[in-house]
Formats: sequence, C-alpha cells, structure tokens
Amino acid sequence: MADFHTKTFYGQKRSVRVTSPSKQVPYIFLSCLNRKNDGSWEKPSEGEGKTVRLSIEEIICILEVLYRRSANWRGYHVFKERKTEIYVGWEDESRQVLRVKIGEYVKKLRFPNLNFMTLLLDHILKEKIEFATSGTFETKTIEKAELDEEAEYGLFSEHITARDGLHIVETTEFSVSRNIVEINAKIKVESPKALLITLDSGEEFWIPKSTIHSTYDVNEKKKSQKMLVDKWIIEKNKILK
Repeated sequence: MADFHTKTFYGQKRSVRVTSPSKQVPYIFLSCLNRKNDGSWEKPSEGEGKTVRLSIEEIICILEVLYRRSANWRGYHVFKERKTEIYVGWEDESRQVLRVKIGEYVKKLRFPNLNFMTLLLDHILKEKIEFATSGTFETKTIEKAELDEEAEYGLFSEHITARDGLHIVETTEFSVSRNIVEINAKIKVESPKALLITLDSGEEFWIPKSTIHSTYDVNEKKKSQKMLVDKWIIEKNKILK
C-alpha cells in the first residue's frame, strides 16, 4: 500500500490537485491551480496557486457531498486576520457537475473525474483512520523531529436542511496562535512523519511534516522549494537569528 498519494484533475485552464503526504498524518492538501499564459501550470511548491490543508473531518464533509448525501460543504480556515473560504458543492439539483472553490480559484469536475476523486478520497480516509489515529506500545527509534505533536484545531459545524432534502454543511476551523515563516529548502530525505531539508545556506535538519503548512514535492530533489513552516521549529534548529 502506497504511503504518498497525489492526483491532479486537469481542465483546459484550471486544475485541482489532491495530495496526501503520508497515510500517517491526519490531513491532506487540496490545491487549485491555473494554467499560465506560456502553457505551464502554477506550482504549489513555488508558492503559486491556492492550497489549503484539510483535516479528516473536512475530508468526511467533502465525501458526504460526493456521495450526494449533502448538497454542499462550505469551510472557513481562520488564521489571525486571514480567512480562507473552501466550497465543494453541486452546480444544480441534477448533481452532475461539482464546483470546487478555494478563495478566488474555482474548478468544475464532471464524470469520470468525479468518480475518481470520490474513490481516491474514500481510500485516503480509510488509510488515515487506520494509520493516523492509531499507535503502538512498541518502542521504536525515530528521528527526534517526529516526536513533536500535531497542532490543535477547533472544528465547528452547522447543518442546514436544503429544499431538496439534502444537507448544507458549514464548518469553521481556527488554528492555534502561532508564527509561520517562509523558507527556501531542498528536500533530501523523507520519512513517514518528517523531512530532512537543506536550506540555501547549506544548513540541514529534520522538520516534522505537521509543522509544514504548504504543499511540497518530495520527488523534487534538485531545486529549492518555498515552504511555510512554524517559526518555532526553525528557531529550535537555530536557523533564524
């Protein structure tokens, strides 16, 4: 069974990407990307497009829509003064076209991509329930970086019955107060819960995946990638002065 999943659903001008960096972390990344004038696509690893990190609860909300048990789901991620809206819902009551919206980015999905996304998210959800919410009493030697706990979030939901009998689900997720910084780094090694990265300055250290708040490409080993990470992990490794 694969540990890493990524799938991009392309259109002529817009695409949506689902990324699960590991089955052992309780979240995925959902990205909306535009095609540039030169024909290339925006790259999340370079800070382009719009990407959000979705929790297991939010994956469940999206699947409720995909299985046509909910009319739509609207989520809000609130961090300090920044608020990002995520919307997944049917274009009309025929429920043949799905609209995915992250901020100002919008992508529509139809058959067979709808079915593909449903099967993929269902598979990822089952993986994460098994591996990201369980533990073992065995003693293992792991990198110290992997011992850092996941950040806590508060998830609030409200259910409203729509006219066609389906539910409209709205959630708001507040992140804990913390400082986030942007770094440029190359990925050298990946473990289930951490990355060994090298900064442009040549400094090298392990960083927990739970402290990374942007998408990254683990297969890109030659180029530096922009990453949004918790400031404390950088200070812990004495990189910021």
